[in-house]
Amino acid sequence: MTDKKEIIEGKEYTQQITKANIASGVVIKKDDKYLLVQENKGKIRGLWNLPAGKVEEGLTIVENAIKEAKEETGYDVKIIKKIGIFQRDGESVRHAFEAEIIGGELDFPKEEIRDVKWFTIEEIIKMKDKLRSYWVLGAIELMNEQHKMNHYLDSWKRCQADFENYKKDQAKAREEFVKFSKMDMISQILPVLDNFEASLAHVPEKEKDSAWVTGITHIKRQIEDVLKNNNIEEIEAKAGDKFNPEIHEAVTGKGEKVKKVMQKGYKFNEKVIRAVRVEVS
Repeated sequence: MTDKKEIIEGKEYTQQITKANIASGVVIKKDDKYLLVQENKGKIRGLWNLPAGKVEEGLTIVENAIKEAKEETGYDVKIIKKIGIFQRDGESVRHAFEAEIIGGELDFPKEEIRDVKWFTIEEIIKMKDKLRSYWVLGAIELMNEQHKMNHYLDSWKRCQADFENYKKDQAKAREEFVKFSKMDMISQILPVLDNFEASLAHVPEKEKDSAWVTGITHIKRQIEDVLKNNNIEEIEAKAGDKFNPEIHEAVTGKGEKVKKVMQKGYKFNEKVIRAVRVEVS
């Protein structure tokens, strides 16, 4: 008996091995076909089997599976994952691994192996009576089930990811809709605010303390508060400022200095939504 560590699917563990009761082999799949070897000795001559054999003293079950694949097919293989363990009363414990070919060429010992061929699972099922052991079809079917489960899991994960992306897109669409609605509201409010500004600018001096002017001023401030609460801010601009095409719109004149502010400008979340209309000189 020997005690060796091996790694399967990223997990390291110790497997006690005795030559008498443990065998290991590989299931190799390519283009929906499986590689089987035809025995060429004794009572099992003519039967089809997985590349497999009793575990030799000093080898782990993984090392033995790789060795058997090489000896019986000529191919170098890489173990992908463990498929399962199979046993019937009075028979060896058989470890099956999914493997892929990574090198080598088809070559097998004629005295032990009569032939090596690829079969579909349907073909293997039909020749069930010509299989050396129950575990050949069992390992293949179990691997297929594992692949289906992984496929369903991957599909579920893709659906979940698509749904999450859909929710993000919907949230973004709602956000854009709110922004658009807000911008539409602002575009309608600003001219009203402009009219209040113009009206108050032409109030006679003797009327500035009257109740109606106070009322208009109060309404104007309410509108300004509504805009401020919606992240709409007035763009600061005054005569003498350097003309900036990013925030200013020249209505009349030529030059690089703001001569007079003709109409206030506003920004939404630091983005200019209406430039300050100015006269330049």
